[in-house]
Amino acid sequence: MRLPQLPLPGRIRGLSPTVVTAAVTVTLLAGSALGASQLVADHHLAGRSHLVAAVGPTGAPAPTHGATSTLHSSAPVEPTVAPLRRLETADLLIVSSHPLPLAEVRAVARLAGVRGAELADEGRVALARHPAEMLGVIPSTFRAWTPLYTARSDALWQSVARGDTAVSFDIGHDARLPLGGTVPVAGRHQLPIRIGAFASVGIAGVDAIVTDTQARRLGLVHGNALVVSAPGVDPTTLRQEVADLIPHAGHVELLRPVIVVRDAGEFLTRAQINTVLRAAWSRLGLPYVWGATGPLSFDCSGLVQWSYARAGILLPRTAAEQFLTGPHIPLADARPGDLLFWTYDPTAPGFVDHVALYVGNGMMVVAPHTGDVVSYAPVPLADLAGVVRVDPAF
Repeated sequence: MRLPQLPLPGRIRGLSPTVVTAAVTVTLLAGSALGASQLVADHHLAGRSHLVAAVGPTGAPAPTHGATSTLHSSAPVEPTVAPLRRLETADLLIVSSHPLPLAEVRAVARLAGVRGAELADEGRVALARHPAEMLGVIPSTFRAWTPLYTARSDALWQSVARGDTAVSFDIGHDARLPLGGTVPVAGRHQLPIRIGAFASVGIAGVDAIVTDTQARRLGLVHGNALVVSAPGVDPTTLRQEVADLIPHAGHVELLRPVIVVRDAGEFLTRAQINTVLRAAWSRLGLPYVWGATGPLSFDCSGLVQWSYARAGILLPRTAAEQFLTGPHIPLADARPGDLLFWTYDPTAPGFVDHVALYVGNGMMVVAPHTGDVVSYAPVPLADLAGVVRVDPAF
């Protein structure tokens, strides 16, 4: 199939339209102390808003020292954002340290079962001094790859197009970022960027998004990430095919759970499990810090990653990624060393954003949230997303 010629990053191929029939009702509350209207989408889960954004006249990007507020780029800044016409499924994320060659991107898009692909700029930044993974995107096309409540908010995407950043609910809440306020964002270069929204991107490991123009101003690598939609393809097969086509990719991540048709037995030795449990237990009382991976402070997934690393097992960084590290089992069958997951993000119902380590007898070791410490606590059943038995072969 012939692919359209598009600038990077941007849409490579579309999937069949998914009809979106529900409309978002928004309420604008005037008089914000931040000088911007507060927008809250009128959809709730357990009494919580699915989308929280600050949009208004301060949405334009702040200038850097010695520069004007005009953005200079070969790609124009979008003054408006195209309406949402369909939704995509994000099944695979490919990230390289260098721009992905267009020939390789096209080869991925031609794989059997691939229905769409979207290029982006990916990089690690310091967001108000907190570590964060950021994507630079084209709002008009990338919005289709986000969860429904995020995708259909025109105000949010217009805010991003003006130069704001939309950050995940988790980092916004746990790092106590000022919604509507301007914070320093540092990649290879530093810019003051306004926090325009708390809204999930729905892609494991991604904490924030900006326009591709802002990404280039920050020094993120241009066109080094590719999100792929292939909902009817076995994701492990797809991952291997992509790895063969792009051997220089830094990593190829699954973005949805894998169905395993085999016994979810014990994949680790008892010595490994004991090492993991002892490691987690040794961290009791240490503080929760967003983005911290130990040894003296942790966030939830950082504690799990650090504990498993003591047993020689390297797990991915985020809870959403760790949700894909083994077969899913019933809570009644949980054993010490299994991972427990929850969906607490009100901006993306069903998106995994919290993890703990099961230690048996209905108890867990967990790094809970900002202001708390690593704790030994009962397992809460509300919003439980599932239980995973870690399999290093995954």
